[in-house]
Amino acid sequence: MSKPSLVSTNLIKKRRQALQGIQAAGCFGIPELKNPRYLACFKDGRRAHLKAYLANPNTTSADLETIPLYSHHATRQSLFAQGWRSVTELDRLRARLSPCQSQPPHKEPQHG
Repeated sequence: MSKPSLVSTNLIKKRRQALQGIQAAGCFGIPELKNPRYLACFKDGRRAHLKAYLANPNTTSADLETIPLYSHHATRQSLFAQGWRSVTELDRLRARLSPCQSQPPHKEPQHG
């Protein structure tokens, strides 16, 4: 069996990203999320909201109403803000209960 070529691997990755954007656009009702750059802005808004919440879990939703500046580009800032506002209380609870995703999983050292 031969390994898949780098070109086909990149093509599969691009198709997966496009499908993810289409699904996000349908789920959130924002057609701009079909664009991978704009989808990244939206996801950054969600991540930033959860990061701000996890930094101080005693914050109320009123404390999280102030949306930080992400970009001077109006569309990107708008999508960041929509991502920020799309976080629900259920998302916050899931983030609090899930292990930290920013840290890589612990790997056991391999002894030869």
